[in-house]
Amino acid sequence: MGKAKVIVDYSSNRYSDLELKNKGDNIVICLTDNPKFASMAPSVTLIKAQLVDYGNWLALMPQGNRQVTIDKNNSRKLLENMLSNAALQVQEISGGDESIIVSGGFDVKRKPTPVGLLDCPENVQANPGPTRGSMEISWDVVDNAYLYEVEYTEAPSTPESKWLRTSTTKHRIVIDGLIRGKAYAYKVAGAGSDPGRVWSDEIISYVM
Repeated sequence: MGKAKVIVDYSSNRYSDLELKNKGDNIVICLTDNPKFASMAPSVTLIKAQLVDYGNWLALMPQGNRQVTIDKNNSRKLLENMLSNAALQVQEISGGDESIIVSGGFDVKRKPTPVGLLDCPENVQANPGPTRGSMEISWDVVDNAYLYEVEYTEAPSTPESKWLRTSTTKHRIVIDGLIRGKAYAYKVAGAGSDPGRVWSDEIISYVM
């Protein structure tokens, strides 16, 4: 049996802001006074302090202040790096023993298994983007998708419509260069090992 590999990705692709805070808190609890990871005590102390800082910025987010958002993102990046470095330490200390890794609050990579057609993306939404002539398209995460394809065209669509396609690894994307005052149709599909695509229903929204 091969050695288990610790997941070291704590980016927004994997965790929302609140999910990252909860994951970090759980890791600190699991590592604290864990005899298998006694050597990581200094790292745990630093992570714990960073979690407090990050939590304070999260509490201020409802204010909608741009500077708060910037500071929160900077704090998150520091926390992501700390957790990733801790995950690498856990990998080395554990020797790839899954039970030891899990006891520290970390997750392990699962061996890939064949996956067929992915599910249809749900909760597809279109909202005004950060700049004029842009739209932000978002949707729920699709299991086993390594990227997402987004198609859009002027609405209403017809069999002759020419759909433009773009892609992203995240479950949201900003589309620029749209004509203000026009309506566009959007649809999303998850991409995996299967070449087939299951597209969401079209949603239509006007560009501001």
